[in-house]
Amino acid sequence: MTGNSGAGTSGSNRDSVVVVKETLAGGKIHLTSLVFRYGGNVYILTYQRGGRTRHTFIDAGDSRHSGEILSILAESGINPADIERIIITHRHPDHFGLVYLLAGESGAKVVAHHGFRGLVEGEVGQMERRWLDDSDLSRLKECDIEYLHESDTGEAVKLAGVDFPSLAEAVDIGEGGRLDILGCPRSEMTHSPDQLVVLCSPRDDPHPHEQSSEGFRPTDDVIFSGDLWLMRGPMFSSDMTDIMWRFRAGLRQMRSMVSGGGMVRRDPRVQDSEAKDALKKGFCLIRVKPGHGNEFLGARIIPRSILADNDMLVEFGYSLDESLSLLKSAELAPRVAARREQAYLSFAEELVSWAELGYTPDEISGLLVRIYREQVGGGPLVEKDRQERRERLKGLLTRLREDETQPESLRQLAESTQSLLTSTRL
Repeated sequence: MTGNSGAGTSGSNRDSVVVVKETLAGGKIHLTSLVFRYGGNVYILTYQRGGRTRHTFIDAGDSRHSGEILSILAESGINPADIERIIITHRHPDHFGLVYLLAGESGAKVVAHHGFRGLVEGEVGQMERRWLDDSDLSRLKECDIEYLHESDTGEAVKLAGVDFPSLAEAVDIGEGGRLDILGCPRSEMTHSPDQLVVLCSPRDDPHPHEQSSEGFRPTDDVIFSGDLWLMRGPMFSSDMTDIMWRFRAGLRQMRSMVSGGGMVRRDPRVQDSEAKDALKKGFCLIRVKPGHGNEFLGARIIPRSILADNDMLVEFGYSLDESLSLLKSAELAPRVAARREQAYLSFAEELVSWAELGYTPDEISGLLVRIYREQVGGGPLVEKDRQERRERLKGLLTRLREDETQPESLRQLAESTQSLLTSTRL
């Protein structure tokens, strides 16, 4: 397995959603991913507890799907009566919109960050209320909600030197593994102050996993990242509901300008930047199930070695508003050259570590091709950076293939990966 899926995968789709079913490593946990075209994704972990099938949901989806969610679940073999918990990643309606319906069908406990309580109790600012539009927050009071606090455990998971507070004791899901629910480090510029992420592993030891054990490898682990770690943001349809939503959003921007507030631009690259950077650097390899869009591969080889110019500028302490021409200045040129050399050496070292973790040369090539394939799109703010990373990856492979100081096995790996990139339609 190259981290592209679990032990077994199948799928189906409607116009509104793609349903992907897979069995996670160890064979005791089944994962159903509801990847919605519009609105937040819903993930369903299925396992046995006390001789009974049980489900844990990660997020509850958008209320616009209220008319079809139960039939989608039925077609996927999910009985709402068997839901035992619903974990909400943050207080945006495209992620909690159906929680009252699903909890009402099952009596399941809803688990959320303590910051979610304010939403339930109506403590919502004027701007947030506008974004909530027609969401009926009163229905949330019908749910049995457990609010998680950073102080509940006093523990944290350290990723790339950054503490992600543990919000609860690890949750055992049947006999097949554990869930770790982590809060997001606080940030002035944030997507939502109550964000949490969920780490899922077939192993019973804490994250992150930097070595193989008992036949498990890093890509057997999954992180459900909500909107904290995405490859693309929410999409909007051409129906009247979404047209009116975007129209109202435009009016809010205009009112802000007229009142002297200026145009509000939320650059996702600067929201929760410390947490995002730590997630990207904190895992050797991990499968990421985001709040929007398809699964992608998280790998520290990307921020360590496959650097776009903007990545390097930020690493040197400059803002994204600075001109990239700074990298060619007499002051920074030597630092750029040294960083590129460091990136190459780190690239080779990381490939060796993957082999030591039990990945075969063919699997390593597959991981690199996947990274290349996933560095695409994402909108005008990041599309250019991703295209640059593609070119950097090809350049690193060329240098590795031609570097006679490297082991022959690495040079052959680089050559075979280049052949895959050439022959595979990407």
